[in-house]
Amino acid sequence: MIELGHQPFSNTEFDTPFLFQRRHLSLPEDLRPSWRIALLVLLMNGCCRGGRSSRARLHVLSWSVRNIESFRNLLAAATGELNPRSLVVRVDPFLDRAMDFAFGEGLIERLGGKGLKLSSAGKNYAAAIGEASDIFVLEKSFIHVIGHKVTEDLVAKMFGWKG
Repeated sequence: MIELGHQPFSNTEFDTPFLFQRRHLSLPEDLRPSWRIALLVLLMNGCCRGGRSSRARLHVLSWSVRNIESFRNLLAAATGELNPRSLVVRVDPFLDRAMDFAFGEGLIERLGGKGLKLSSAGKNYAAAIGEASDIFVLEKSFIHVIGHKVTEDLVAKMFGWKG
């Protein structure tokens, strides 16, 4: 007999009874796909001209929003106070997964091999999040401060692709 929640199931293949129980799993918000997708569209809408960006720039922006030190360092690099090559950016596989989900949901579109573009549905989603005053408060303030300062050229310098 197998119990799933409160509903029992019988199983003739096993001679031993067992029980499955649902357990609450506390997953930090920054690892939740819904949080990542929302952050992705906010970043593309607020930090990327025309809602267009490379994956690399999105990784830089996402990395910098994770803690205040990263944010300050990126802002210093964007304003010329810090050498962009001195930053060590963590490329996050969870962001790549969020990009895939956002693409699947029609929130972003792919532009050739490197670029991404916010779709009209993505812009509407970003606007709805922007209007809500009680969610993504710190992230929105980050986006307001950083604006369009993180250019593709800056990102290329950060990764050593340009001198």
